[in-house]
Amino acid sequence: MAEIERRAEKTGGSFRFLDSGNFHYVSYVLQKNCKEPYDLVVFDHHADLLASSFEGILSCGNWIRRILKENDFLKRVILIGVSDELACAVREEFKDRVKIYTESELSGTDWISDFAGQLKDPVYLSVDKDVFSSNELITDWDQGSMTLAQLHQAWEIIRRKEPVLAVDICGEYNSISGGNRRIEESDKRNSLANEKILKMFLEKRIYA
Repeated sequence: MAEIERRAEKTGGSFRFLDSGNFHYVSYVLQKNCKEPYDLVVFDHHADLLASSFEGILSCGNWIRRILKENDFLKRVILIGVSDELACAVREEFKDRVKIYTESELSGTDWISDFAGQLKDPVYLSVDKDVFSSNELITDWDQGSMTLAQLHQAWEIIRRKEPVLAVDICGEYNSISGGNRRIEESDKRNSLANEKILKMFLEKRIYA
């Protein structure tokens, strides 16, 4: 952890790609030094609110739980695209500080206007690309059904309503997860998706 923190301090900037979804917990490290009230908006097919399987071990499955407990400046977590099954498992425990828009809720349009009303403070934005449909890109985790167009809708609300502290993105395809043909296909599609996301987020920069 000390080494990750040391390297994170060197990176600087407000927009970071974190590699595969296995490393989503690095978002926790990047937010540790947030010293003003903020909302955490996370696009993810998984809730990342699990209890640690081994005491004290930070992972891609529990980093949001950890930062909720440790950073008093974090006021609200808004999770978008979580599978319905996983959302049901965590909704009650964190209902006071966590708002979840499930995968099925994203099939309609009501969530967009409701989401706009949830934002109260500057936003830290974290995107795990497993939230997207396999028609958009390929990850090595089970994927949701969200589209890049839906991400763009949400981004337009975020950037117009609140300043953005920083953005991180994970969900690259792990090279050990498949053969050469699979890796070549995933790299090509992920690169195209990354380019679209990057252009989307940097089109009109409003970072705090």
